[in-house]
Amino acid sequence: MVEGSEPGEWEAELTAPDARAIAAEVIGRVLRSGAYSNVLVQKASSESSAHDRARVKALVFGVLRRLETVDDAIATGSRRDLGKFDADVLDRLRVSTFELLYGELPVPIAVSAGVDLVRAGKPKAAGLANAVLRRVAELERPVADELVLPGWLVADLTREWGEEAARAFARSSATEPERIVRLRAGGPPGFAGIEGAIQAEPGPLPEDVVVQDAASIATGNAVNAEPGMRVLDMAAAPGGKTMHLLDRVGAEGIVVAVDRHQRRVFDGARRVPGARWVVGDGTDPPFPQRSFDRVLLDAPCSGLGTLRRRPEIRFRVSEQDVSSLAALQRRLLEAAIDLLASGGRLVYSVCTVTPQETIEVVKDFDLKPAEIPGVIWGGGRLLAPHLTSTDGMFVAVHQT
Repeated sequence: MVEGSEPGEWEAELTAPDARAIAAEVIGRVLRSGAYSNVLVQKASSESSAHDRARVKALVFGVLRRLETVDDAIATGSRRDLGKFDADVLDRLRVSTFELLYGELPVPIAVSAGVDLVRAGKPKAAGLANAVLRRVAELERPVADELVLPGWLVADLTREWGEEAARAFARSSATEPERIVRLRAGGPPGFAGIEGAIQAEPGPLPEDVVVQDAASIATGNAVNAEPGMRVLDMAAAPGGKTMHLLDRVGAEGIVVAVDRHQRRVFDGARRVPGARWVVGDGTDPPFPQRSFDRVLLDAPCSGLGTLRRRPEIRFRVSEQDVSSLAALQRRLLEAAIDLLASGGRLVYSVCTVTPQETIEVVKDFDLKPAEIPGVIWGGGRLLAPHLTSTDGMFVAVHQT
C-alpha cells in the first residue's frame, strides 16, 4: 500500500481494467470515426457493471473535455509528435494521463495501472508507456477550468455577451450535466423553473417520466400544445420532443413527425409509435398550407449548446458549417410559418449558441422570445449551462 493512502480511496478504481480499455476504444472512435460520445459510451459499456459503466463515462468525458491538456502532457512526456504514436497506444495513454493529471489515484499506482493498460493492448509499448507516464507524473497538475472552444466561437460569444459571460459558458460546458427527467403528465415548475422538469438521482426511474434535458423540456412547453390539437414536429427525429407533444395533445390530438432521413424516421417511429411519422423535406413540406394548430421547428444546427454531453463537437464544427446551417434554418422557418393555421403558434428552437443560427435567423421573421426561463437574447430566449444549468437552447415564438 502507498504510505498515507486508504485502500477505499483507490482500490475500487483498480478493479475495472476493462473499463479503461473500453474508454480508450470509445475515445479513439469518437476522435477518428465521427461517433458521438454520449451514444457510444452507452453502447460500449451496456454489458458492464454499474461501477464500470460509471468509470467508462467518467474517463471518456474527462479525456474529451481536457483533450488539449492531456495531449500536451503526452507530447511533453514522450518528447515526440503525437502523430508518430500507434493510435491504440495513444488512446490508452490518454486515459492514463487523464488519471494522472486529474484523478485520485496515488501516482505510483496510476503509473502502474497505465502501463498495464498499454501492455494489455500493445505489449511491446509497455516500456514507452512507463517512460512517458513517469515524466507526465512529474508535471504540475493543471487546474480544471473552462472548455477550450474554437477561436471563432469565442470571438462571436465575446462580441455578443462580453468576455465574462463567454468564459462562464466555457467553464460550465466542461461540467457534468445533471440527470433531468420530464414528468409525462406535466407538473409545476421544477429544475431551473421549468415546468415538469425534475432532477433525478442515479438508479431506476418510475414509468411516468422520460429522461430529457431541461432545455428540451422547456422547448416542448413553449409550443403550448393542448388536447385535441393537430401538431407538426419538423425535423423530429429522434423523437424526444415528439413524445412531449404527444403527451400534451392526448388521445384525441394528432402529432405529425417529419424528418428527411428514412432511417431516422424508422427509428423515431419505433420510439414514439403514437405519432404519425413521415419522410419529407422540411424546406418543401408535403402538407397543405395553414394545416396545423402548432408547429415545432427544432431545426438542424451545430449542436454547440450540447458540449456538456458531446464535447467532441467543438472539434467538428467550423464557421463555414454554421453559415450553411443558418441558411437552411431560414428556409425551414419560412416553410414552417406557411403551415400554421389562423391563430396558430410556431416555436423555432436550436440547441446551439452561435449568433448566426439564433438571433440572426429570427430577425428576418416576426418572432419573439418564448415565455420560458432563460434570458432574452434578440428575438428569442436563451437557456445555457452558465445561465440555467441546462443545454444551450435558443427558443423563439411566432403566432398568426
